[in-house]
Order: sequence, then structure tokens, then C-alpha cells
Amino acid sequence: MIEAELLLRVPQRWITEIPRRYGVSIRILGRKPSGKTGVRDLVEISGSQHDLEEVLKALESEPWIRSFDLDFVESGKLVGEVVTPKCLACATLAGSNCHLISANTHSDGTISWRVMTRDRDEVKKLVTRLRKAKCEVELSKLTPIDDREVLTGRQEEIIMMAFERGYFETPRMVKLKDLSRLTGVSQATLSEILRKGQKRIVVDFLRARRKSV
Repeated sequence: MIEAELLLRVPQRWITEIPRRYGVSIRILGRKPSGKTGVRDLVEISGSQHDLEEVLKALESEPWIRSFDLDFVESGKLVGEVVTPKCLACATLAGSNCHLISANTHSDGTISWRVMTRDRDEVKKLVTRLRKAKCEVELSKLTPIDDREVLTGRQEEIIMMAFERGYFETPRMVKLKDLSRLTGVSQATLSEILRKGQKRIVVDFLRARRKSV
């Protein structure tokens, strides 16, 4: 198994233009189809209060936005849904054998993808296809994953609690700080446990799939 980090610049996309224009950061928390030609993203936008208010105004006239429903969950953070046409980068990823683990934008308009797949060849294929889709792509990290990355009983217990309380739902039904209080684990450690758990689940799924082929 391989985990790869890709740095992308996707042409004509609000998710790259807004951070570049306003210096905010955008995290994609969830994604699902919207009709036959659209995509519905659950996003978290962070920045100064003033910049975020400017972002809300800009989204009203952004040509790539079909609709949006964003609210301030705290000072300096917007969370909600944004509906856009499907992007070529997303369609390319969906048609590959790579699984998206996380996606984050940067203030310069680039996007970081963490993906997991069976071997290096699948990563090379994805990079090639993304470039054909007019995306600028840089492979910034490639990490082999082995069986030493296993979960302890306590970690499995925490992940099961997060699952049962709706942490992995879209939108999330419980916040990280609430799970931290319930488990007695710091938010930073808890976030790492949940990330490791998601990785482990994807690794096991892909290995099982490879054996069945």
C-alpha cells in the first residue's frame, strides 16, 4: 500500500481562487454528487472575520457557484455546503484506483490531496490523468504503508465511540472537542487516532479488494 501527497492547482475553480484572493484556507470535509452534473461539498473556511465576510459577498457572484449555505460556527470559521459543477480533477480522481483521505487548500490557491492506493503505478497514472485534465500537479510525498501501523484496543474503542456518536457523518453530529472530553484524550492526540483509524480501514479495504480480484 502507498500513501501519496499531491499538490494541485486546478484552473478556474472557486476553491483555488478564493484562498488566493482573500488569504483564507478551505478544508473539504465531505463530498457527494448533486444531480447529474454537480457536486455538493461540505467545507470549512477559516480566516479573519473581515476576510470571511468578504468571501460570503464574493460567493454571491462567483460563476462556479450554483448555490451555498454557509454559517459562522465561531469567530473566524465558516462551515456549510457549496454546490458547484463537477470539476475535471474530481472526476479524474473518481475514475482512478486512488482513494482520497483528505483535501486542503492554501492561501496561494493550491490544493493538497492525500490519497491512498495499492502501488506507485496507480499514483503515476493519477498524476498523468490530472495533467491531461489541465491541472498542475506536484507529487510532494510518497510513503509505503505496512502492517506495523496497527491500532491498539484503546484506539479501536475510541474510533468506535466516534462512529457511534456520528463523528464520521456529513455533517458531523459530534465535535472533536466533545469526543476529547468524553475520552479524556487531548484533541491533538484524538485527531491523530481518528486519522490513523481511517487510514487503517482504507488499507484493509484495498487489500481485501486486491485479493478478491
